[in-house]
Order: sequence, then C-alpha cells, then structure tokens
Amino acid sequence: MMHLRHLFGYPSRTRLVVALATVLLVALSACSGAKNPSTAQGGTVADGVELESPGLTEQPTSDAASGSTTGATPGTGGKTATAGGSPSPGRSRSTAGRYAPSTLFSPQEDKIGITKDQITVCFHAFLTYGAAFATGQDDMNVFFTALNGEKGGVYGRKLVAYYEDDGNDPQKAIEAAEACKAKNPLFIGGGFGIDQVPAVRSWAEQNHVLYGYSLAPEAGREGNKYSFAGNIGMTKYGEMHAELVVKKYRDKKIGILTRNSPNWEPARTGFKAVAKKYGLKIVAERVIEKNQSTYTQEILDMKNAGVEVVYANENAMTAMELVKQAKAQLYSPHWLVMAVNLVTQVNGDDALNPPLEGVTTWLAYSKGDYTGPFAPYADLMKEFERQYAKYRPNTDLSGPSGDTLFMNWMAQKNTADQLVDCGPDCTRNKLIDTWHSYAPKPVQPHPCEADFSRDPQVGSYQAMWLEAWKSPSGKVNLRNVVTCAEHFV
Repeated sequence: MMHLRHLFGYPSRTRLVVALATVLLVALSACSGAKNPSTAQGGTVADGVELESPGLTEQPTSDAASGSTTGATPGTGGKTATAGGSPSPGRSRSTAGRYAPSTLFSPQEDKIGITKDQITVCFHAFLTYGAAFATGQDDMNVFFTALNGEKGGVYGRKLVAYYEDDGNDPQKAIEAAEACKAKNPLFIGGGFGIDQVPAVRSWAEQNHVLYGYSLAPEAGREGNKYSFAGNIGMTKYGEMHAELVVKKYRDKKIGILTRNSPNWEPARTGFKAVAKKYGLKIVAERVIEKNQSTYTQEILDMKNAGVEVVYANENAMTAMELVKQAKAQLYSPHWLVMAVNLVTQVNGDDALNPPLEGVTTWLAYSKGDYTGPFAPYADLMKEFERQYAKYRPNTDLSGPSGDTLFMNWMAQKNTADQLVDCGPDCTRNKLIDTWHSYAPKPVQPHPCEADFSRDPQVGSYQAMWLEAWKSPSGKVNLRNVVTCAEHFV
C-alpha cells in the first residue's frame, strides 16, 4: 500500500481541476516518514519544525526497536531493503507492535492481489476532469513505471495499478469500488474525496475489502476492521487550522466559510472548539453549497463584519475561486485554504497579498527549488523530476499539477516501500501486520511518523503548515513552514 498519508484529499466538479493526481495514492502514504525532527534553524513549533530558514538540520534520533540512529539526511542510518530488493540507507524496520498477528483474511482471501509475478492495486479517484487539469492516468503512474522497468518491481513482482472514476460522488465512488473489487486487488485506495471516502469505507467493511483512505470524518470509523486511515481526520484538520490562527493571528477577527456537508462539518466543529479554548474572535460564519460557483454575498458578509482571517473549510477548487472573487471585491484577508499550487498559481501575486496558508498532510513542491525548506528532500524532488523527464517528458511539472503529481509519486514510492517491509511472502494479513509494526516507525522519504500504536486503524497524527511564496521561476507556489506537527501550539 502506500504510507498512509497522502492518498486522498479534495475534489469539486467542473472547478475540480485538482483532485486528479493526488486522489490516487495519497491515502496510505500519509503517515510515512522519518522520525519527527526535534530542532531546526528557525526554531520549533510545538511538535513540528519551522522550515522558514535554509540549512535545516535534524538531531539524531534513536530507533529503540533496531538500536540504530538516524538523522535528517537521506542516506544515513539503518539499512533495510528498497523496493528493488537491495539494502537501502535511511530506513530502519521497527519490530515494535502491540497487536497480535492479523487473521482478518481467510487463507483463500489472504493472497488475493499477489501472484508470483504481479501485485495488483486499485484506486477510486475523481478522474472526470483530468483533461481540464492536463493530467491523465499515464502521468500519475510514473513511479510504478520506473520501478517496474528499472528495478523489476517489488521482489520480482510488477506493480500494476488500476484507477476507477468516482465522479466526486458517494454513490459513484461505491460503483468505482465495485469495479476495483472485480480486478481482485491486494487493496483499494481512496483519494482526496472527503464526501466519497465515508461511503466507500462503509462499503469496504460490508464487503470485507482491504481499504486505505486519507482525510475523512472520524465518525464512522469506529469498529472498522478492513479500513485504514492514512492521516488525520477532519476534526483534527479543523483544530490545526485554528492552532495556526492561535500561533500567528490570535488577536484578529476570524470568519469561517464552510461546505454544507456532514463530512466537512467536523472540521468546522474542531476549529471552533480550539477557537473557544484560546479565546479567538469568530465574528462571522457562512455556509457554502457543494456546486456553488459565485460567492459574492458570503465574501461581502465577511468584509462587512471586519473579518481579517478567513478559514475556508472547502476543497482547493472552491478556495481558488473564493480568493479570486474576494480580490475582485477589493477584499484581502488572510486566507486559510486547502493548500495546493493550483490555488496559488491561478491567483498569482494575489495569493501573496497576504500569503495564502493552510494545513496539509503533504510536502510542498516547487520545480527546481532545492534549497531552504525544500533542502531536506531535494534528492527526492530531483529523482521525481528525472523520472518524469524520462517517462512523461511533456508533463509540465512547473505548472499547477506539479505538486499533486509529486504527492502522488511520493505515495506510490511509499506503497512500494511498505510492500518491501511486508516481505517476499507478503499477503493481506501480513501487510496489516506491517502497518501495525510502525509504532512509530522512522521511514524515508516522508518526514512524518507512521504510528499505529494509538489506534490499529489510524496511522498518523501529524500535519504540515504551508504558505504561498514566489519561487525563483516567478511562479507563486507553496512552501513548508512547519512539518510533522501534532500541534502548532
């Protein structure tokens, strides 16, 4: 699978030019990564690390399970096998784990999706608007293509991925899951689909299908056996946005714009709970409908209430329009949005005045920028760019799809890494055991901990703080301010 962190995230509809790349593999990729750095030039923020200054360094940390010591620089620390089967520096296996070996799947079900020559996986994703995003399935399969062609897959098995269109709709998402199930995959993954994931999660439990997902409401996962959350839930997502406000905008007037959906409501509730705790001044709240396209009145209400910071509890496509339409109304608050380069690039310099910000479960990407906050994973960015230059040379990584493709690529890499950890005799039950061994587990390439020690179905409790900036190329992209924080205050 993927390292439970990025696989899923945000769709929309015709404005939904974004979900495509990310939605594919970010789910089980969210919780992977190296041990949480403890110090950095620029200071610390609670559990996280500020990355505003170049020259980030990480203090060595000890992996109690293996006795090895790892640092921030890829290529140091304990050794394990890579996806190609050879020893790889920078990753150490954790043997910790308080869960009994999984017997969830019967012997007949256990080896579904894995044969002598192939590992099959399948994802439901919002593919409908791929053309608008100038991104297709071949653009999103580059890591697996390179892995199969250059390293022979995982333990000699080729990784084959299928994608089914969920139409950004819960019922269509179930239909997509059914289509995936018919392909007999090892597991099904769900991408950025806050409204789709709960429906498929329930379906997976009823149909006894291994399912990995990302950002989704916490309610509904109680008692799950077959569904695994890759990262924080919606309540935590809202709480951390409020903590960002506490850290930076404590004395300003706050407004909330939120999607009219029970699946988005937990984020608003979480935000307001933290706001109450710290005495934030929420002076206006408005609801946005799913297919709404004009936000004139909502923006005017925020402006008239004197709102200085707006928390947009919506997907990236809506956030893009909110910022654009607010600027047209000569309104420039501090925006907290779902942070992807599409939002910043479409709005250009307007995204810098003031800089857009947001909480995410993925690392920022800016093509060709390898210093400052990008330095700790510059080698990964270069490998990502090398593979695309070889296998998809016409894909524009400097455009608005670059960061979502990087998320997807990282998630695919983590999928392969987890399958390596699972071993040459991997099965569905052994894959679950592998996740449960991450307690927490320092793993490259992601900088955050994979940790199932608190809950056998939830793999990560950390998130990132991103902000807009103008890259040397002139594009307005996003960069990391804080990585791998469980709290910002």
